[in-house]
Amino acid sequence: MLNTGHQTMFLIGFLCYIVLMIIVGYVTSRGKSDGENFLTGGKNLSFFLVFATIGATMIGTGSSMGATANGFRFGWDGSIYGIGAAFGILSMLLFVPIRKKEFITMSEEAQFYYGGNKMIRSVMGIMMFVVEIIWLGNHMNGGAKYLAYVLGRDPGDVMCKLITVIAFAVYVFIGGYLAVVWTDAIQFCIIVVGFVFITFKAIPLAGGFETIQAAYEAAGNGGAMGFYGLESYGVLAAITLIFSTYMGVIGTPTHRTRIYTSATEETAKKAFLSSGITILAFSVVPSIIGMSAFTIASNNHATEILKNADYAFTYMVTTALGPVLGLFFLIAGLSATMSSGDSDAISGVTILLTDVYPTLTGKTIAEKDYKKYSRIALVVTLVLAFMATLYAKDVIGYINNVVGSLLPGIAVCMFMGRLWKRATWQGGLGCIFSGVLFGVLYLGIAPFQAAVKAAFAGPAIPATLLALIVGIILSLCTPANTLSEDERTTMVLEGRKGRYGKLAKNAK
Repeated sequence: MLNTGHQTMFLIGFLCYIVLMIIVGYVTSRGKSDGENFLTGGKNLSFFLVFATIGATMIGTGSSMGATANGFRFGWDGSIYGIGAAFGILSMLLFVPIRKKEFITMSEEAQFYYGGNKMIRSVMGIMMFVVEIIWLGNHMNGGAKYLAYVLGRDPGDVMCKLITVIAFAVYVFIGGYLAVVWTDAIQFCIIVVGFVFITFKAIPLAGGFETIQAAYEAAGNGGAMGFYGLESYGVLAAITLIFSTYMGVIGTPTHRTRIYTSATEETAKKAFLSSGITILAFSVVPSIIGMSAFTIASNNHATEILKNADYAFTYMVTTALGPVLGLFFLIAGLSATMSSGDSDAISGVTILLTDVYPTLTGKTIAEKDYKKYSRIALVVTLVLAFMATLYAKDVIGYINNVVGSLLPGIAVCMFMGRLWKRATWQGGLGCIFSGVLFGVLYLGIAPFQAAVKAAFAGPAIPATLLALIVGIILSLCTPANTLSEDERTTMVLEGRKGRYGKLAKNAK
């Protein structure tokens, strides 16, 4: 907790930062966010904007808070999250060719893979909206913890969560997707500069690697300084975390939006390749910050921090670097969570209007009404995500358990549709439903959860295997799709307008 003067200093700085983001969002989107463009930014984004928005999202809540907390607890294991994220982003290169189809949601992409079937699109649309609510809840929770630390409030404080929601909602509300990518670009630069500076300062402040090693040995956790901290964290637990993060990337619609809105297929390809490499290189940063924070906190007997590792980053920047410089870089950390949240918010809105609304009402939204309905949908999405934050606690635990249990079925469905031509819509639905059922059982039945944790250290691996087996069996037991690629594309684009025509009969 900071003293009153420093709290005031931070709040003023944070307010100025939000005002800057609002101005940037307004100026960059002015005259370019009418109709569908509010959700897609005109589908003409440059390499830099796509690269920056991917980087800002991935070096977000998971890295700044979750991975740093893992580094605090388990040393070099803090880099594991970044490995899963990097390989997930690099694997998105398999899906980049879909850019030429002019789709705007992951549900449309899934419909194309599975014979143009309307049911796949409807189910996937609802699931994708739920996924975005899950991720938004995680980002809001992370941002709220930054504020809670600064203001000396409880980590689950509702007021801190409300401030976080309002902070990134305002400029999304004003400028739509273009506001998101331009503010992400600024936030990405702040994040990189802030984290790199802290990393270079962290080790000397902790007294060097020998002092860090001694601190972990004194705590009976010498294995934290070994290869990726596996001796401390556990090999199976590390594999599960990588798998959870990886499948979370593949099963999250936000990253598909970067493909659909890139200027060209080549632009998307370069952006994802560059982002994946950058994230992999960045993965060591949270470990270094976390380990240094643990050493400094141990030497200073900072009991509060030692009990709550999610405060590792905030402790490092405000205590070790001093209040003035620390508060500046604390905004960088909070910026990381906001840049993750705004992208998921706009993706959630797109899915709600393009897929969920037509599914539930049988109607489509007129081009001229997109901006108005988008803003209404944004409020609905944020309210639902805020409710989800009431159950979100530990960031990495949230990713490992909630994301790891509910997203593998969706990710397998997309992989199978993209890579296996014999996959049928029945098999795709089988992937989704079996994966989600496993996740619900895992989250809702304590003995089942305990058994899965004992055998696999988390739900991601068994959920993936189950979804894959069910998807393959159902695909082999049902008729193969006979529609051509052009026919499937037509069905998707016509379906966006609420018209499926005669081709729908062949997709059943």
